[in-house]
Amino acid sequence: MARFEKATEANLILTNGRVVTVDEVFSVAEAVAVKGDRILAVGPDPEIVKWKGERTEVIDLGGKMVLPGLIDSHIHVVGTGSLMTQINCRTPPMSSISDMVEAVRQKTATSEPGEWILGRGWDQAKLSDHRNPTRWDLDQAAPDNPVWLTRTCGHIGVVNSLALELGRVSKDTPQPVGGNIEKDEQGEPTGLLEEEPAMNIVRQHIPKTSFEGTCEAIKQAAKTFNEAGITSVTDAGVGNMVMRAYQKVAADGDLTVRVNMMLAGTLAGETAEEGTERISDFPMVTGYGNDLLRFLGLKLLIDGGIGGHTALLREPYEDDPDNKGILTMPVEDLQKRVDAGNLAGMMVGIHCAGGRAMDIVLDAFEETDRKRPIKGRRFALIHAYQPTEENFEQCRRMGVVVASQPSFLYYLGDSYHENVGDERSQWLKPHRAWIDNGIPVASGTDSPVTPYLPFPSLWASIARRTEVQGIQMGTEQRISREEAIRLYTINGAHQTFEEDCKGSIESGKLADMIVIDRDILTCPEDDIRDTKVLKTILGGKTVYKA
Repeated sequence: MARFEKATEANLILTNGRVVTVDEVFSVAEAVAVKGDRILAVGPDPEIVKWKGERTEVIDLGGKMVLPGLIDSHIHVVGTGSLMTQINCRTPPMSSISDMVEAVRQKTATSEPGEWILGRGWDQAKLSDHRNPTRWDLDQAAPDNPVWLTRTCGHIGVVNSLALELGRVSKDTPQPVGGNIEKDEQGEPTGLLEEEPAMNIVRQHIPKTSFEGTCEAIKQAAKTFNEAGITSVTDAGVGNMVMRAYQKVAADGDLTVRVNMMLAGTLAGETAEEGTERISDFPMVTGYGNDLLRFLGLKLLIDGGIGGHTALLREPYEDDPDNKGILTMPVEDLQKRVDAGNLAGMMVGIHCAGGRAMDIVLDAFEETDRKRPIKGRRFALIHAYQPTEENFEQCRRMGVVVASQPSFLYYLGDSYHENVGDERSQWLKPHRAWIDNGIPVASGTDSPVTPYLPFPSLWASIARRTEVQGIQMGTEQRISREEAIRLYTINGAHQTFEEDCKGSIESGKLADMIVIDRDILTCPEDDIRDTKVLKTILGGKTVYKA
């Protein structure tokens, strides 16, 4: 970290505030001084104002709270930016399938025949119909336009009949390995496609976003992240074009959020051998880049989500006794890709929602550890809903970390509770147990799976309550406010090997900070969820001001 002489003059001083440093003892200071893109000093007002010079900007915080810039440990940036141009199928604003159909009808009215109609965000547990939409629902609104709507989880899509025709999906289409084409009692496809192998049959026909459009999505997402207080993200599962777009946006000076990129471990239509070769030949290793744009590692996925019945569980779903979920990739293929990433010098993070999926991933880590040790390289479980004592022990032994999304408990918890029952839902995303077992865990939202807003997510790790029915999702797994803040700051930095340069407000670290409108350490618990950001500072420069 940078060190400064006393003669140095600060560019910026924030005074008369409550500066939550998130240092080792979680100290709270009054003021902070910034020089260039680094924090110069933190402490009481009289000590910090000594760094003031003729050109120093001094901001009186009026007692407002300052936090380190928030870090989303698992998010999809282009998907978040692109969603802003699609139909918002979340509840609210949609309360029924008829609401979704009407939105499709309105979008179709302003679109050319043959143009794809796209949307995302429905959750059948929140709709008054309490079921998934079908092709027949969508057909009435868009007979001349193919329609693709993605469930909130991202693991299920629903399409209309025209889209099925484009994908040549019929009652005779065989089920793809690792996916499911839902069919009715007569064998007719309902329009519901589960997991990538099934979704890609149709999705490959949607026109690809252009390079310019990808750049715009990144810029739009970065802007909205800044408004929410997010200064760093890990973008999980991106390809070459997105990486080039990041470089272009950064070179143009328009990247206002720090990004750690994770390479997509699978591509549509790619064989295991082709994927292994692509990973082995990839030119970047973990840590390559700079403070703004870095390469973190490899992202893989082997199951879906509990809300859509596609997470791979150890026991059947409560409301579907013949279903334990979907393994989206053969275990031997997973091992080949994990080994390729490991031997190439990458950190490897794997989406494993259900307990059985987590068992498979940790076994794969054990196997690859024999080929090249992974201890200290922070291989990651992404989501990790249902750990066992054995899983905890494996994580400790191999130094595995966890990227969790407390927001799922709030936004998706009602469907989780319905699908796995009350007893199992108490243990989903057990942040208290991860912490007590000494396993580093960081927070995020997986946007656009759930909204990118960090404070509802931070609050959810404390309150563990669902959005619609207010169901308590495991009282014993609640964590403290201090711990929740750590999960969104220093723990996020640790997960990307950057705890020495960000994640806390300490001298020499990057000057990434936010000013918020309330004291989240003392305000009523439910008020945390509604916290507003007044100012976001990235590397000493204001990138958002309310």
